Amino acid sequence: MRKRIATALGAAAAAIMLATATATASADTGRPDTGVKFYDGSGKFTRPCGTTYQVGLKTTKVGAVKRRDGRCAGHVWLRVHGNAWGEWRHSDTEITLNSPSGTFDRAQIKGCGEDYCTTYDVYV
Repeated sequence: MRKRIATALGAAAAAIMLATATATASADTGRPDTGVKFYDGSGKFTRPCGTTYQVGLKTTKVGAVKRRDGRCAGHVWLRVHGNAWGEWRHSDTEITLNSPSGTFDRAQIKGCGEDYCTTYDVYV
């Protein structure tokens, strides 16, 4: 009987420690984005604050938009790869970049909260 009680108490203590560790990790990384959908040349995701971000990519043009459907205060962030990765650019509403030579082959869009950033890749 004592062995069962000790085992039960040990399991309960382990469960509490696991729950505490999980909650701490969750607080450090923020809540996950929802509605994450990426296809060839386009994608979108919704941040926990309710704002949807979208990206569209062609070999000659890329655009990223922060929709006004939520309460996120941050910007939309975008960088594009042609012959090499370009610098991150940002705007509070929309970014459009052109490649007259048609060298765009992938792009990255990111959404950032106060405690983390998630970067998504999109390919032509």
